[in-house]
Amino acid sequence: MTPDELSKILLLDEYQVLNIPQEDFAGLEPHIGTRAYTYRAAIGELRIKVATQIHGTISGWAAGLIREGEAAGAFDSRDLFLISKGRLQGFMGEYEGIIKVPDCAIVPRRRLWPTLVFEFGYAEPYEDLKADVKLLLEGSAGKISKAIIIKLDPLHDGETEIQRGFVEIWHLVDGQATKHGCKKSLFPPPRSHEVQKLELPLGDILRSQLDDLANEGWGRDDTIALYFDPLREYIEEATWRHLVQKGVLECDDESD
Repeated sequence: MTPDELSKILLLDEYQVLNIPQEDFAGLEPHIGTRAYTYRAAIGELRIKVATQIHGTISGWAAGLIREGEAAGAFDSRDLFLISKGRLQGFMGEYEGIIKVPDCAIVPRRRLWPTLVFEFGYAEPYEDLKADVKLLLEGSAGKISKAIIIKLDPLHDGETEIQRGFVEIWHLVDGQATKHGCKKSLFPPPRSHEVQKLELPLGDILRSQLDDLANEGWGRDDTIALYFDPLREYIEEATWRHLVQKGVLECDDESD
């Protein structure tokens, strides 16, 4: 496959599973752009996510965790970095040689591996998202504390609002990626949507940097909340923009 051929495929704006030999990947990788992807060199498989407005919402939601932690007095927001589409390598065991670009990750200051990773799925099958979570948690040998899946059902013809979606949180238990608790409904919003949240221990957020970055009075088991309602708002707004770009909806305010 040539760079031009790959560029044309990416213009289709669809979730792609491509066969790319290892010797060709280095020349093609720069042409993937800002999309999240997974490349498994051992089998020459490249999975590339769609780059939609909806996918971009995850960074805004993850940033809310950093803001919440600073507002609560747990840490200084300047000590945590939000990395969107950052390239990860150095996975171990059966995952050796794989290159992974997650949708979003949080990395404490002076730490190589992220502690929290967010994987967003729209067109992407749930099974592929779970495979990514296994790679991130097991392949990093637990250096990544938590992987958070946000999965939406794609819009069907005639739909202008997301109908179904959920959030899951995964962690490592005895060397195996394991779902923590049950999936939480994102769409349709439950009656208790205002209090829906993930509670993430500070020890999982800061890991080896806990002693250096946590403010006085904050310990490993103290938690920071990540509420669901802001994510819903981001997704609803991004869905509207996505449909405007697709020509499904009209935008009547382009005066500025």
